Amino acid sequence: MSALITLDVEDLLALHRRQIARWGGAEGVRNLPAIEAACNTPLAVHRQEGGDVVDCAAALMWHLCANHGFLDGNKRVGTVAGLVMLSANGVALPADPGFQTALIGLIMRTAQGETNWQEVAGFLRQRVR
Repeated sequence: MSALITLDVEDLLALHRRQIARWGGAEGVRNLPAIEAACNTPLAVHRQEGGDVVDCAAALMWHLCANHGFLDGNKRVGTVAGLVMLSANGVALPADPGFQTALIGLIMRTAQGETNWQEVAGFLRQRVR
């Protein structure tokens, strides 16, 4: 089994800068420890709970969206970070508008505290190609 590819804080900061540059919003970090914790979550899920790459990416996505570590763009960064992690680990998801619409709905509910990372993982797992 190959090593799990994860994202570090610098990766997340770069993703955030790119999202803000492309789509607008406030730059900056509100809570660096929350971002650092999100970076550590995938390996914790992998090591402590036996999670696979989908679980780990979902946990990263959930933590970034739910814990609002950035001043703006938390949902965007969380979504992109999770998708980048999946792609980096060879996991493909559909690119169709139906998937995108459903993912946006899930992310909105996540940011409002209505989901957990396991629900996000289940959603992604059902759609892995």
